[in-house]
Amino acid sequence: MSTGIIAEPAVAPVAKAARVASLDVLRGIAVLGILIMNIAGFGLLLQAYMNPFVDGGASGADMLSYEIVSVLFEGTMRGIFSLLFGASIVLLTDRMEKGGAGIMAAEVHFRRMCWMLLFGIVHWTLLLWWGEILFNYAMCGLLLFSVRKLKPRTLLIAALLILTAAGAWQVRHYHKVEDRKVEAAAAEKAKAAGQKLTEKQTKAIERWTEQRENYMPSAEDAKKSRETHGGSYANAVSGQLSMAYEMQWTSAPFWLASDLIPFMLLGMALLKLGILGATAPPRTYGLMLLIGYGVGIPLGLHELRVVEAGGFGPLAFAEADQTYQLSRLAMLTGHLGLVLLILRAGLFRFAQRTLAAVGQMALSNYVAQTIICTALFYGFGFGLFSELQRHELYYVVGAIWAVELVWSPIWLRYYRFGPLEWAWRSLTYWQRQPFRVGSAAGPS
Repeated sequence: MSTGIIAEPAVAPVAKAARVASLDVLRGIAVLGILIMNIAGFGLLLQAYMNPFVDGGASGADMLSYEIVSVLFEGTMRGIFSLLFGASIVLLTDRMEKGGAGIMAAEVHFRRMCWMLLFGIVHWTLLLWWGEILFNYAMCGLLLFSVRKLKPRTLLIAALLILTAAGAWQVRHYHKVEDRKVEAAAAEKAKAAGQKLTEKQTKAIERWTEQRENYMPSAEDAKKSRETHGGSYANAVSGQLSMAYEMQWTSAPFWLASDLIPFMLLGMALLKLGILGATAPPRTYGLMLLIGYGVGIPLGLHELRVVEAGGFGPLAFAEADQTYQLSRLAMLTGHLGLVLLILRAGLFRFAQRTLAAVGQMALSNYVAQTIICTALFYGFGFGLFSELQRHELYYVVGAIWAVELVWSPIWLRYYRFGPLEWAWRSLTYWQRQPFRVGSAAGPS
């Protein structure tokens, strides 16, 4: 008698019929949404990501663009990606273990993460996206394999404790920045009075100058960045390598512990509770929407006003960051509630299918965004770096969205996977995967 269950090999990529549709839709939204955040990093000076007065315009449509993105999207698309990454660890290993893969489940997982690690290194060195996330995700994946079987309650508690600790660290950091500003101001006053500065006073001024340059670059640094983007490909690779290394490796411990891992743990828990699968009662998603936006939007507006009142300086951002973890978690919860409520109600079916196709090809689409933006903004391409106003960058975002929304479902009519997904799976399972729709399964 047929059970209606599609049999799969224990150690093989998930079959299309066995995919969780809601996760593909969420992944599609996240990969499109992440470009809303990343576009400023591609097209403007580094510090303009935080400070609109650095580059790209700070009035009218430009400031409105900055404000909307800051309140509604800052950290949330990355957070959804992290949730889904944590969920994927559970899905992949659970499916293989239930299929009798045994120790091979661990081997496949770690091989998958190691290839992702390598893809990430190529992405931030040779493809020039210093803000790429694959490298750090792979490191998290190597760590989180050991906690995949924990109960949802334990995973939720662990995630919230980490976020609470991160929030406490940010409160402490605010007071530290406040002290540095006071010390630097006192040293500057002594210097203006003609006093000979002590070593401590000199260091206080240097430390505060360095801190300010995280939000407002010196003329020399701005010139160097424009030269890096305006020259040859080889010049771009060598020119931004140290900054990319700082972002990807030197800053990694706090980045992993405070930003990525807690949301991956949440993703594991929410999958096990059935929430990410869009199978929970509609009331659950309605509450997520109302509570998430009810807390997240007012907090986001508060943080924006603090930053604006403080002139987009180090102390203002440190003050706003005291509530960042809470506002980010709340906004992400609201976004999830809204999307999953729509999915649960079965609305906008065509949009769901299109977004699911984008999500099935998330890796290919993510890297395609980098390739397109590199071609647009670097000197060996169209050389548009620091040429567009902030609001104009979102025309670029819209154009890239249109391309990916069109090409993804068309591609999947003819191919089983996106091109990079196919390569990743072939390397993970250590055999060439069937590529075209209708091609025989197994090595070829």
